[in-house]
Amino acid sequence: MEGALNKEYTIRDVANLAGVSTATAGRVLGGYGSASQKTIKAVLEAAEKLNYIPNAIAQSMKKKNTYTVGLLIANIANPFYSTIARALEEHLMKQGYNMIICNTDEDLDREITYLKTLYEKRIDGLIIASVLKGTEMSKEEIHRVYNGSIPTIILDREVPGLELPTVTSDNFGGAYEATSHLIRLGHTRIGIIGTTISTLSKRVEGYKKALDHHNLPFTESFILDQDLTDIQVGEVKEGYNKTITMLTKNRKKPTAILALNNLLTFGALLAIKDLGLEIPKDVAIIGWDDFDLAPLLEPPLTVVRQNPFNIASITANWLLDLINGVGMQDGSDPKIVLSTQLVVRGSCGQPIERRWS
Repeated sequence: MEGALNKEYTIRDVANLAGVSTATAGRVLGGYGSASQKTIKAVLEAAEKLNYIPNAIAQSMKKKNTYTVGLLIANIANPFYSTIARALEEHLMKQGYNMIICNTDEDLDREITYLKTLYEKRIDGLIIASVLKGTEMSKEEIHRVYNGSIPTIILDREVPGLELPTVTSDNFGGAYEATSHLIRLGHTRIGIIGTTISTLSKRVEGYKKALDHHNLPFTESFILDQDLTDIQVGEVKEGYNKTITMLTKNRKKPTAILALNNLLTFGALLAIKDLGLEIPKDVAIIGWDDFDLAPLLEPPLTVVRQNPFNIASITANWLLDLINGVGMQDGSDPKIVLSTQLVVRGSCGQPIERRWS
């Protein structure tokens, strides 16, 4: 199919001919993002075959930098995300960029609305900590909404079906290490409190793998990772309710709990206190994400620590490289996975079997 002079082909036509997504074709032709040599060759050959010429006006407008970056954050009330937002803002401002922060409040419709607004503002780059789980949209819809038309990095939460640069932590490994630590202390009944977002599902997988590795049975009632029906209840209250359920509805109750983010951890701590239980005498607990007051609690809280400042620095530098045309078109992995650290304090202990017998 040779490009006809009387037809103006679009980036979508190039993508279809090359057998790739529109976002991938755009990144290859725009000189940013990641693609294999095979993909690059296919896109360039398709563009040449169709005599594809990008719209000159659109290209010229695109090159007029606004020195503005958009940040879509899932929950600004979460200390992990608020710390990352501040660190990103500081890093980008030093490079002459302003940052627009949009709090989606774990609402997909709000996220999509913000995306449209940011695209209209012609921002130079975009960072997304998405609420999208991958099941709410078809693959075609995902690529239409999250179109990659500007340099974009996915932060923290991987989005199934999106071929975009991603910076995340080793959620599987962190949960595996935390669960294994509790098992080494003698705990065999370990509960886990989470939600259905992608990062937390990876943590659940790590928890299950640790149980399996130590030949411990998986108890369905010890894992509460489904979102509550009322999304306005908030994650602290959600953590509270799930902990109450876990510690009152099971005949043989967990002797340890792994809470999969710090808001859920706060709720779990309140629930344990309201039940009149002592940490770690009656129930041990490990939280996720460190915070300033964690070592000052009584007892000090053991946590799986991510490094939000490192995450922010890597994300900002990578995005600025993409904005400046420093691509990753060498076939390298478009995902950076950062290690976590188990910070052992006083909130873990041996199970008290007589308490729950």
